[in-house]
Amino acid sequence: MAKIIEDTIDFLKSVPPFEFLATDVVNSIAIKTSLEYYPKGTHILIQDGSPSEFLYIIKKGGVKVYRKVNGEGITIDFRSEGDSFGFVSLISGDKSRANVVAVDDTICYLIPKQTILNLIDKYPEARDFYLKSFIIYLDKKYAQDTSKKTLSGFVDKLLFTTTIEEITSKNVISVPEHTPIKEAARVMCENGISSLVIMNNKGIPVGIITDKDLRRKVVAAARDVNEPVKNIMSFPIIKVDAKEHCVEAIV
Repeated sequence: MAKIIEDTIDFLKSVPPFEFLATDVVNSIAIKTSLEYYPKGTHILIQDGSPSEFLYIIKKGGVKVYRKVNGEGITIDFRSEGDSFGFVSLISGDKSRANVVAVDDTICYLIPKQTILNLIDKYPEARDFYLKSFIIYLDKKYAQDTSKKTLSGFVDKLLFTTTIEEITSKNVISVPEHTPIKEAARVMCENGISSLVIMNNKGIPVGIITDKDLRRKVVAAARDVNEPVKNIMSFPIIKVDAKEHCVEAIV
């Protein structure tokens, strides 16, 4: 057992964000970490299945992350030794958003959900690492989503016959304008949303941020994630009556 824990510590110290943490912190994580073997072809996570209860870190082998869209498998990413998966579902507590299948005989370290939640709560370096990983995930998912083919006639019909209130959420998620960018991204992650309304100190909507803003204004620009979210929001907000058809919002 001591040898297994020692090997786990050595491995964790070689991958981010654990390589940035103090030795005693890594040691405490290693004690709670288990090791699992997945034969080639094993589906480790299932799209729309139960939320992940672990952060999976690949020790050996590799996995493919993909989504099923209209019966077609669309690859999002391939991950190998030192890479991790399961974080988005773990942090949001929501169903798994993609399938993860072993493309080789694969061995993974499994770190329990609560251990990861405690980690990102206590250590900014870990929190920032997983925030940036989440933004990269959004970027890849965006590329995957925009590759979907739609039937233009059907879509056109929907635009002219569907009202805005039929497709919008009644519970709009928002944050104050002075919220740090990293906290705003965490809120988006936990709620499984791709946009976030920004409010001023009077509780009035003054802007919005989207996945696109995080990719272009934060990741691509290497921006400090501790800046207030108002620095990257799009404004002013354009309002449309809920009874209008979707085509009016586009125009």
